Amino acid sequence: MKILALLPDDARHLLERSLTVRQRLTKAAGAESVASWLREGRCDALVLDPGELDSEDFEVVIDAVNESGVPLLLYTALGPVAARRIVQAVDGAAHELVLRGSDDVPEVLQRMLLALVAPSAPAILLSRAASHFRSFPDRLQTVSVSLFGRNTLPRWVSGLVRESGLARRSVDRWMHKGGISGAARLLDTARLARVWEPLVERGMDGEEVAVRCGYARLRLLTAHTRRIMGVAPLGLRDHYTRETFGAHLADALID
Repeated sequence: MKILALLPDDARHLLERSLTVRQRLTKAAGAESVASWLREGRCDALVLDPGELDSEDFEVVIDAVNESGVPLLLYTALGPVAARRIVQAVDGAAHELVLRGSDDVPEVLQRMLLALVAPSAPAILLSRAASHFRSFPDRLQTVSVSLFGRNTLPRWVSGLVRESGLARRSVDRWMHKGGISGAARLLDTARLARVWEPLVERGMDGEEVAVRCGYARLRLLTAHTRRIMGVAPLGLRDHYTRETFGAHLADALID
């Protein structure tokens, strides 16, 4: 697998330590070089930090990503500018997201690289939700995007609200204005999206998955899964594929 990377040096070095023997990483020279590589089919995947580019160069790279269909991993430190660019990049196109300093250890990066061949459930959900984040104030948009790339989610919606710097009523008003079914539903679907890979694809124990994904206990995971998906956690495999699971979560999130 040939991977092209446009990253700061420290992030690229960490990514290099995450590679398997069948993966080869090449440092990108700049936006025009990336666009050329993508359009000429010279790489199998692109790892990009949107913060490394100005707005014009970012447009050049994203246009080339969309034209070529090359899988994209967004690997960046999150702030208002990065959040806006992530929303732009994933709007209607499922791309993976890892936040620097949150969960970017080699084993996670390796798993994300392997997942590039088929979008993860969180990536599918974010691609469907992204356009609805566009109208949010910067801080709320940043927090909303972070739910799809950070290691630990707020346990309760009050944590999401606190991070947004807005009152709960204002948060829900912005959510509904953007076509999202409220802050609580955003947090619930973002958390549940994480369940698919360890529970269904890796076959981990339900109790372990619940703790790993931030549920206080398995009973809460079961209740959320039944309420949103219509089946118990162990029934997900028989009723959904990864793609239909992510799509169903999006339908539950978007008004």
